[in-house]
Amino acid sequence: MEERRIGLLGGTFNPIHKGHLHIANAVSGLLSLTQVLFIPVGHPPHKDPASLLPASDRFKMLALALSTKINFVACDIEIRKPSISYTVDTVRTLKNRSPEDRFFFIVGVDAFAQLETWKTPDVLLRLCDFTVISRPGFPFSKLPALRLLPGLDYARLEQLDAGKVRTYSFPVASQTNCHFLNIPHSEVSASEIRRRIATGKTLKNLLPHPVQSYIIEHNFYKGSSD
Repeated sequence: MEERRIGLLGGTFNPIHKGHLHIANAVSGLLSLTQVLFIPVGHPPHKDPASLLPASDRFKMLALALSTKINFVACDIEIRKPSISYTVDTVRTLKNRSPEDRFFFIVGVDAFAQLETWKTPDVLLRLCDFTVISRPGFPFSKLPALRLLPGLDYARLEQLDAGKVRTYSFPVASQTNCHFLNIPHSEVSASEIRRRIATGKTLKNLLPHPVQSYIIEHNFYKGSSD
């Protein structure tokens, strides 16, 4: 069976917006992904769950946003768990379900800088490829020295920051790599969308239309303070 290349894009998706779709499209093109799974977190270890919409509503908005995207799929693996969601557990479960597939975990460079604080990051790096994308205000070359990635070429990271190259792949284990990707930045953020809704500002070009309609229909985020 031919290997499928599956991107994993996790997040609270509170709500999903066009910036998320931009990331998935850009990474898919650069790494020739077969599919991208959008995985809403159920119980995030680093965020207050009280600040989130119920997982059922966040998943519904994902399904609406992706309904016309053949290769983008909403995945409920984490919101079905009653406990905190850790990336390594999610990836291990997906690999057990589809051992013939190759998985690419998509993460911003700012979050990747905290990799060594994650649950068993050394195990995670052997389970899947990491796809580290550029983020405004956090150059690749400013990544701290990571014990888990000895020999990382900071000159290549500087070339990424300067736009001289689009990608840099660094071997991690016998079958996995870290792929650093310089993709165009999207100015859209979920926190800004929530602020706009709370203050009555326009949402033009920020959300997929079905998602915007769902938010309006259910009167979400009107009391948001962030």
